Amino acid sequence: MDPYYHLGWIDYVIIGLTLLISTAIGLKFQFSGDRQRTTREYLLAGKNMSIFPVVMSITVTMLSAVTLLGIPMETYRFGMKFALIVIPFSIGTVLTAVIITPVYFNCRVSTTYEFLEIRYGKTTRYTVSALFIIQMVLFMSVVLYAPVLALSAVTDLSIEVSIVMFGLICSFYCAVGGLKGVLWTDVFQSGLMFLCLIVVYVFSAQEAGGVVNIYKTSVEGQRLDILDFSTDFTERYTVLNLMVKGIVGSMAFYGTSQVEVQRLLSLSTIKRAQWALCLSALPVSILCLMCNILGLVLFTIFKDCDPMLDKAHTGITKYDQVIPYYIVTRLHSIPGLTGLCIAGIFSGSLSTISSALNSLSAVTVNDFIKPLCKTKLNDTRVVYIAKVLSILFGMLCVCFAFAISKVDSLVAVNNALIGITEGPMLAIYLIGILTRKGSQRCILFGLIVGFALTGWIGYGIVFSGYRSPSLPVESSGCASALNSTSIFQNSTAACIGIEQCATTIKPVIPARNDPFILYKISFVWIAPIGLFFTLSAILLAILFTGSWRHNVIPANSKCLSPVTKLWIRSSRFYEPCIIPEEQTALTSMKGFERTIDVIKI
Repeated sequence: MDPYYHLGWIDYVIIGLTLLISTAIGLKFQFSGDRQRTTREYLLAGKNMSIFPVVMSITVTMLSAVTLLGIPMETYRFGMKFALIVIPFSIGTVLTAVIITPVYFNCRVSTTYEFLEIRYGKTTRYTVSALFIIQMVLFMSVVLYAPVLALSAVTDLSIEVSIVMFGLICSFYCAVGGLKGVLWTDVFQSGLMFLCLIVVYVFSAQEAGGVVNIYKTSVEGQRLDILDFSTDFTERYTVLNLMVKGIVGSMAFYGTSQVEVQRLLSLSTIKRAQWALCLSALPVSILCLMCNILGLVLFTIFKDCDPMLDKAHTGITKYDQVIPYYIVTRLHSIPGLTGLCIAGIFSGSLSTISSALNSLSAVTVNDFIKPLCKTKLNDTRVVYIAKVLSILFGMLCVCFAFAISKVDSLVAVNNALIGITEGPMLAIYLIGILTRKGSQRCILFGLIVGFALTGWIGYGIVFSGYRSPSLPVESSGCASALNSTSIFQNSTAACIGIEQCATTIKPVIPARNDPFILYKISFVWIAPIGLFFTLSAILLAILFTGSWRHNVIPANSKCLSPVTKLWIRSSRFYEPCIIPEEQTALTSMKGFERTIDVIKI
């Protein structure tokens, strides 16, 4: 790319100020209040946070730089279909607030996996905690790679150097401040994310010729063909897979992931947590829709010359670099504007990574170090260990980010890697809070089956090299015009008459290397598949072991969802009776009452 378009000194100043302000917010809470001396203050923000910062933190933790860079390009390449996910996602958010969130407050836990020990046993807690650590390290690696991709498009820094630099900055930032500092920094960074989108949208919409021209071009380019009711599992986006994924994904992320639940636990009451979670659906939906619309605008701008087909001129190597390319080539005339937009992009990643690192340290300390340590650790030492763990996990994230740099789509790899654990985890939580069945052995059997299946399919989808066919893009208007007039990603370009198409673009993947059929499944299906097969395996285990005849927890157990308790009390089979303590899974809990309510079987 022409050096004329690189960042100027004002841009670097703005980016530097962004990092400085973020660090200053963390330092403020490091040296104020309780000074992060207790685990309650460092990991749960003292449980006295207000709703607003929690709502914004939930938003930017869920939607990172992967959203800002990836979703517009999904719309650019595959159409507006992905926008449909905001509907089921919002529904899943409300369901989580009503069904799952109250359980954590009733059980008085500091991590979601403490609940699993109360409900099933220690082995389940350790197993799922380990799966969460794997999931978050992979997730952070994708999120770290996103701003590095943006930076490499506008500076002379290599991707490898940028990954190490940003990884170290994020690790330090998280270690300095506790959860309270992370929450308020997220508020600042969420403002930058929205500001970045608004600036890019205003300039790009003006260049595209206004709303009418954007709509007309999008229709002609098939980008507004949203309602695809196909039941083909290999289709990238359909109404069916988006509806299922939206509900399953939101319930899994908001209901079982420590990253989001930890934010809710920083609030003082169940009602406040439920309100915060429900309110977060609005900014999440707005941000997601803005990214989808931006994809249509960029398609209108590049309708005659796709940047990826003009690599000699643009210098980009992946579609996820199109937005940084647009920012640096179109906004460079206004000093500082390019830096502001780039700052907005990596602000999304900084907020997500810091949130994940804080949660990883919380899970490792509470679920592994404290329970397994023979000597009792005081709060000061625990906080110190948590800070060291934040740095170590950050370094691990850097290592995995190098592998992520080899994939094709940020959105695809993000959903695939997260989906591997989302489905199985949601399954065991739903069994735990909605039923009174399921021994630890049944749960672990189902978890192994579900995780093995989704891990196998997810790995194949990400690393098999298969690419979903995309909608056509043009190259006829490029400066270094290609002979062909259109290209279909991963397929041979269709030509009407030899005079209109002198050359044919060959498939990226030869037919002889056609991947296994399961590796062609849309990444959107990974989490639902994991949920279905894990639930099925658990229920079959319960059936064949004969444990379906027995309830392992009482009807008034704190582990049950309020919805389940309501159903039990309204059931015509309900009546109070006595169950011996040795027949329950909660006899060791302090304050357990022998007289409980159960359903007669």
